[in-house]
Amino acid sequence: MKKVRILQAGDLHFDTPFKELNKNLSLISKEELLEVFSKIIDLCIDNSVDIFLLTGDIFDNLTVDKKTLIYIKKEFERIPNIRVFISPGNHDPYNDKSFYKLIDWPENVYIFTSQEIERVIIEDLKTVVWGAAFNSNYIRKSLLKNINVINDYINIMTIHADISNNDEGNEYNPITLKDIGNSNLDYIAIGHRHNFSAIQKEKNTYYAYAGCPQGRGFDEIGDKGVIIGEISKDTVDLKFKRTSKRNYYVVEIDISNSMTYEEIKAKILEKIKEEDRKQNFYKIILKGEVEAFINLNENVILEKIRDYFYYVKVIDKTEVKLNFDKIAEDYSIKGVYARKLLEMSKNQELDQELIKMALKIGIQSLSSGEVNLDDY
Repeated sequence: MKKVRILQAGDLHFDTPFKELNKNLSLISKEELLEVFSKIIDLCIDNSVDIFLLTGDIFDNLTVDKKTLIYIKKEFERIPNIRVFISPGNHDPYNDKSFYKLIDWPENVYIFTSQEIERVIIEDLKTVVWGAAFNSNYIRKSLLKNINVINDYINIMTIHADISNNDEGNEYNPITLKDIGNSNLDYIAIGHRHNFSAIQKEKNTYYAYAGCPQGRGFDEIGDKGVIIGEISKDTVDLKFKRTSKRNYYVVEIDISNSMTYEEIKAKILEKIKEEDRKQNFYKIILKGEVEAFINLNENVILEKIRDYFYYVKVIDKTEVKLNFDKIAEDYSIKGVYARKLLEMSKNQELDQELIKMALKIGIQSLSSGEVNLDDY
């Protein structure tokens, strides 16, 4: 049975601003994204890939450095015998202002330029590669219609899309499972979502999001990578391969009963292995109940643990360890305040999280006399 070996990647967002990071770390992260792309090219070579599918959002809106374009071109020149297919997405649409027009692409690179589905026949691989492009930032109706596959050939598609329950369900080429199943394609490589979807199947068509190859913020946590493997007529053997140099993690740590900053520091360091701390980005969310007089300050905790991490930020989500019902029985100012807030909490139309925060800040203020509102 004829097989074709593919690698699928997308959503690289080269030269993304990394707004959460300081200027120095942002520059380092941009450079590391280029390193990740070089690693992907290495995977293409080491695994004798026939076709490299890029599913859009290669660039990030309006900001791309010229040296990045040169770097990408040189990387493609390292794989002259591998066919590269790119389907521009909503962040890098193909139009008159497109970065795609600023590069003289190597002969092995094919860019889909139209919102009309195109096909490229590769006779020596007995394979047809289908694709389309965003020409603007939005496509409000599904493009995945009226595909006439070539029988006895392997039919693959690369496309940027957001799977929807109906073909007008979003603004990013809202393809549906019905569209996928009716396409009769052997495999559809999809870009747009930044998490690996696992290899899915609708009728006889396999499909998947590879996700992004490198996380760019705390909304893109865990391992990131590409999809690699073989496709043959009516079947696939595809696997996720991690490519991320560093991962983003959000970790909740219960600091209940901690009485000092040193105890809090110890709990954080105990929770996360040193080798992981030194390699990755961490957002630490402090949970649990603490005494009101402790009056936690996120900046103090951050200073105590900063040197133990490559990058870390601290968010205080603890609650005051107090019996508010008991306090509300008191006739002190704290009692009056607690009664008012507890009464408000019975009204489900009000923001309960906001009430909890107000209760915490107020009791802390009345207990210790000092609250740093910047922490909130």
